[in-house]
Amino acid sequence: MSNNAQLWIDRAAELFKNGSGAVSGAEGVAFATSMMTSLYGPESPQLRQFRDGCAAITKVAPNPRNLDFSLGQHAAGAILNTIAELKAGLITRLRAVVAGEILQELLRLGKEILMERSDEAKNAAAVLTAAAYEGLIRRIAEEFARVTGRSKLEEVISALKAASIFKGGQVGTAQSYLKFRNDSLHADRENIDRSQVESCLAFSESLLLKHLTD
Repeated sequence: MSNNAQLWIDRAAELFKNGSGAVSGAEGVAFATSMMTSLYGPESPQLRQFRDGCAAITKVAPNPRNLDFSLGQHAAGAILNTIAELKAGLITRLRAVVAGEILQELLRLGKEILMERSDEAKNAAAVLTAAAYEGLIRRIAEEFARVTGRSKLEEVISALKAASIFKGGQVGTAQSYLKFRNDSLHADRENIDRSQVESCLAFSESLLLKHLTD
């Protein structure tokens, strides 16, 4: 469960504290919209479906009282469904998979560019690989070790070790690419070797398959 999951669950419980299973239309729609935007994403099909439902209700409601009641019911259903998926871990897993798809594309592009044997291709692939490597480690830490913010990458790796997400030689391997990441993203091209790019690509792909692939 994500770091802010319990906050959403607690706030939802406050809305339903009267035990009726209903919420007021305005408050319910506002909360459901905020929660679904945060958990599913602003362009998610879940949020679009909820908004479409609100729009349909608004068009057919005969009077303000019925409108508020119907919107409240619609919002309550959306909130309860979202909370159920949150508690089941489905939303966290969905976010992880989507993030994995984006990072996978970075790695794919890196591999494709690296097929060209020029220094320019090596340097471009290094940037993509280093970005994917860092993104993977931060995303894994966020999803599975509750690490958020922009801590130093070595601290994130230590947190993954403490949480037993990274074990044994995996910790040392992850740490060994810190300099490669710095050199690549800071354009210290003379320090970048093609074998480092290839090695970090392979390691990043293994992290992706293990932690962020559905």
